[in-house]
Amino acid sequence: MADIDNLYWEKLLDKAIDEGVSDIHVAAGCSPFFRKNGRLIKQSDEILDNDMIGVLFNIFTSERERNLFSEQKNIDIARVYKKQRFRINFFEQNNGLAAAMRVIPMNIPTFDALGLPPALKNLMEKENGLILVTGRTGAGKSTTIASLVDHVNKSRSLNIITLEDPVEYVYEPSLSMICQREYGKNFLSFDDALRSAVREDPDVIVVGEMRDAETVVTALNAAETGHLVLATLHTKTAAESVLRIESFFPAVKAEQVRAQLSIVIQAIISQQLLPCTKGGRVCASEVLVANQAVRHLIKLGKTQQLNSTMMTGGAIGMHTMSQSIEALWKKRLIDDKTAEKYIDKI
Repeated sequence: MADIDNLYWEKLLDKAIDEGVSDIHVAAGCSPFFRKNGRLIKQSDEILDNDMIGVLFNIFTSERERNLFSEQKNIDIARVYKKQRFRINFFEQNNGLAAAMRVIPMNIPTFDALGLPPALKNLMEKENGLILVTGRTGAGKSTTIASLVDHVNKSRSLNIITLEDPVEYVYEPSLSMICQREYGKNFLSFDDALRSAVREDPDVIVVGEMRDAETVVTALNAAETGHLVLATLHTKTAAESVLRIESFFPAVKAEQVRAQLSIVIQAIISQQLLPCTKGGRVCASEVLVANQAVRHLIKLGKTQQLNSTMMTGGAIGMHTMSQSIEALWKKRLIDDKTAEKYIDKI
């Protein structure tokens, strides 16, 4: 039975790779689904059982990971299958095991290929400070971070340390030295690993996600003491990102946190992926670049005024999400229906 199940998974993974999907979703009690160009597509009427998902789980996990899963009931890992890299989250649900598998491109896309704002290249020339890349799950944050890091790797000679959960894109050192560390394998706490990284003579530190107050404090301190820190947040806008960072702390510390953030912040890039008229998806973005006005607003907690600042800050690379969507529409990269739908959501 196991051999038959192995063949089933090989065929499903091969099909996903051939069709260029972004995600594979499987769960006990459900049919398999692919996500392609943002749409979830059912692959068959076959209902997978828990034993079938268990075979996939055993193929991709080590004994240590299986023991960890038994304690936590979910686990994030990265694996390579036939030269294709996957980020896999195994988790338990009501009917048994389930898995969400993200297909990671083996080659890191360039700025131009991703359609990223040109201002980001200038930002990567900074010597210190904090750059945030934000957006919902599946918005391409990890790919944007990878493109930024790869740009630095190929244009500057720096020491780059990444802290990831798990390691998704694998970098090949070019002009820079790159050490990639994976949560659960190379370190057990983002806060402790970040503190350690500061003592390892880095120029650039990449934090997979700022997920608690301790990590935020250490990242802000690292940015303040001469390091360029790149991190992600699950927020939709620049203003929401500032509020999220505040929310990690009690109200009595909010003013202090805003003051430090206003000093170290270099930029906040918020993004989402929209259906493209040419096929696939295209990146719509919001870019907040820290100038004197932006820093002042953040320090005072006047986040509601950041949108107006972005609207008038085009000369230094700023723009709002609405402006980005409108620009994509004018270039006919998105259709009328998409433009109207996503502008209404802002």
